[in-house]
Amino acid sequence: PVNEPWWSSDFATLKNFYKDVRQRLHTANPDAYFVFHDAFHFSGDDWNDMFDDWTNVAMDTHYYQAWWGHSDLDSFKAGYDNSLGWSHTIDAEVWVGEWSLATDVCAFWLGGFNDNNTPYSFDCNWVECPYSYLPEETATDFDRTAETLGPFGSNKLSTVSYGKCPSDSLFFSDDDVDQIAKSALDAFDRNVGAQFMWTFRNEIEDRWSYNKSFEKGWINRNANKSFLQ
Repeated sequence: PVNEPWWSSDFATLKNFYKDVRQRLHTANPDAYFVFHDAFHFSGDDWNDMFDDWTNVAMDTHYYQAWWGHSDLDSFKAGYDNSLGWSHTIDAEVWVGEWSLATDVCAFWLGGFNDNNTPYSFDCNWVECPYSYLPEETATDFDRTAETLGPFGSNKLSTVSYGKCPSDSLFFSDDDVDQIAKSALDAFDRNVGAQFMWTFRNEIEDRWSYNKSFEKGWINRNANKSFLQ
């Protein structure tokens, strides 16, 4: 009923809100799933007292390792099982409602409009910003010769510079990302009921793009022999 409530929200108020919404939903349609976000508290200790009956209820958690600052591949791969294993302490079915294969927080406007709320761990990969998809007679463009384009937020980490936009660091190669993806999918199978990659399509960020990740074989199980053995 609400996306990503603040982690410091008043839990009693939030739980009462969730209870009220679930009652209204299941009064209208008892077969519908009630899905609630965990407010970034991924533990049964925080949630298991909310309902006595967890039928048709799923807890949504958003899982991004891009903010973790990993510098080695093994810790990246192990992170999925180490974190998602906590799902077994939770009475609700757990869904990973958002995740990506990004390895750093370089993505354009990731922290807000012309802003980035987290420093980069590694140098970002600067690529040509997308052009408009509108017909030429109606399309507009920005000044691609400008050093920076405002307005700015708290910093200038995620702004256009000379027509270039930041994208995920290349510290981890595409082959590394392929291994990370395999670990992620295996961990999802072991620990959660569903997963949804964010986003479906991204113009410059393959690691934030479902269709590009599928095309590259990262999340296409039929493209990896290890999944067929």
